[in-house]
Amino acid sequence: MNAARDLPAALLILAVLVYPALFHSGFALGAALMVAGLAIGAVGLVLLLGLAHQLAIGQAAFYMIGGYGSAILTTQYGWDGTSAMLVSALCASAVAYVIGGPILRLRGFVLAIASLALQLLFIALAILLVGITGGASGIPTVPHFSLGPWVVASDLSYYFIAWFLVLAALAIGINIDRSRVGRALRALAADEAGAAASGINTTSYKVLIFVISAAMASIGGSLIVHFLRVIDPTVFGLQFSLDIITAVIIGGMQSVWGGVLGAIVIVALREALRLLEQPAWEVVIMGVLTVVVLIGFRAGVVGAIEALFGAWSRKSESAPGNHELGPAPAALRAPTERRGALLQVEGASRSFGALRAVERVSFAVASGEIVALIGPNGAGKTTLLDTISGHRAFDKGGAVFGGVDITRTMPDAIARAGIARTFQAIRSFDNMSVLENVMCGCHIFSRASFASVSLGLPGAAEDERRLRAVAMRELDFVGLRDVADLRPDQISFGHQRMMELARAMALEPELLLLDEPASGLNDSETEVLAELLLRIRARGVTILLVEHDIRLVMGLADKVVVLDHGEKIAEGTADCVRQDPQVLSAYLGMAA
Repeated sequence: MNAARDLPAALLILAVLVYPALFHSGFALGAALMVAGLAIGAVGLVLLLGLAHQLAIGQAAFYMIGGYGSAILTTQYGWDGTSAMLVSALCASAVAYVIGGPILRLRGFVLAIASLALQLLFIALAILLVGITGGASGIPTVPHFSLGPWVVASDLSYYFIAWFLVLAALAIGINIDRSRVGRALRALAADEAGAAASGINTTSYKVLIFVISAAMASIGGSLIVHFLRVIDPTVFGLQFSLDIITAVIIGGMQSVWGGVLGAIVIVALREALRLLEQPAWEVVIMGVLTVVVLIGFRAGVVGAIEALFGAWSRKSESAPGNHELGPAPAALRAPTERRGALLQVEGASRSFGALRAVERVSFAVASGEIVALIGPNGAGKTTLLDTISGHRAFDKGGAVFGGVDITRTMPDAIARAGIARTFQAIRSFDNMSVLENVMCGCHIFSRASFASVSLGLPGAAEDERRLRAVAMRELDFVGLRDVADLRPDQISFGHQRMMELARAMALEPELLLLDEPASGLNDSETEVLAELLLRIRARGVTILLVEHDIRLVMGLADKVVVLDHGEKIAEGTADCVRQDPQVLSAYLGMAA
């Protein structure tokens, strides 16, 4: 356990215990309870917005589900507060699950508007369903919170219950952030195509974190309503959504601690202005503070603390270059014996409007081969790799891998089937270390359940150690062990190429698709790459290579497929292809 990394937990728990002794007035406890309700939803929004970069900012809609659910179940049906809170959170999760798939296909500003529209819809329903919600007047007689038969009438008792839930939400958020789930969220935030190529089901993870954030918001809504003992459509209006967003921005979007610290800042400032009888200044001060943070210090309060003390920075457990490899990890993917063609491409076609990028291309790749796809710029090589790996759809034709049709298979499923790839433009996850980038490659081999990860059970920790060992083996294989703890933007371009290759190899693929891996490398780096590709083949991996470096191709490839203007013009051994008149014409003699 890293003491510096977990110092905030100890400090927050201490502050929660000491706060009532220092500020024992009803006013102070009330402010702390409002912080608790806001903080739980803010933690969920950090996971959704800060980690996954999903701009679904209408979280107040789920606060409404929690608030109205608890109010209706306790006042109209006599439920205890705990049961009402849990059932409301389940309802919020169900709503998030149903709408998550469609709404999270949207991006950026459009997603933000759609999520706010959802909140406006809920406000409208709360006003119109008078018989259930009380309409515009709301429900004015919400009982005190209760744990079964025990009614929590004391603000002090309710304070400890509320902050226990905040600490629980914070612990879940921290466990998620530090796990394979957190890596998957950061990967899809950095580059969805790269995440999918690593076998990460980006849609499932978006929906998952949307559901988790909705449940946290619902619990926050229940807490607030049982404290206020009243709910109407104005309690969780648009201003409340802005409060959550502001709390996350000010506290720090990249840390789950930021949600809690931002909620403290928001409520403390608001209550201070009320005491000074200057509530009108709240909007002005909040606006200025938000702009200052966004422009001057986007990491928020948490980032400021990191910069000043360095106590909360998330670093690997050991110093760079000192990772212990330990015993060689066993193969994660069961070996499969293939005979004949491993990959069969038949009549592959892909157009972009009137442009025919790939036209009726067919070829086969046998197990253990290195097959090169070559051709002039614009010949359709990358498009063909995109269709094989599922990143673009075939217009006609298709591909069969290991006897299974993968023509209409999604990229993450293709990766899980045993096809890894790299990209022409490096798709690195710059919000993670080099080691974490490669750990994303073996994401699909994780055995820990989401519940185990969220609760921080020993099995999840053991799973992390196993994946870390595999990732370090791959970094050692490509010669990047000493830069494991650096970010991709802190290493050379050549090393970034090697990192992407290590990430692909961590998937333990049967087939490796490489899109111009020598692009941007100098001569010595290209020689290292050539040796590395031979070592990869020696591990039993078949390679389909797109490359412009003809010397590299002719020195490595068992077979060469030549494309020109989207069509296959030649196929055969390197010696045969280099003498083909059509190839010589396409390359203007450069292959001779």
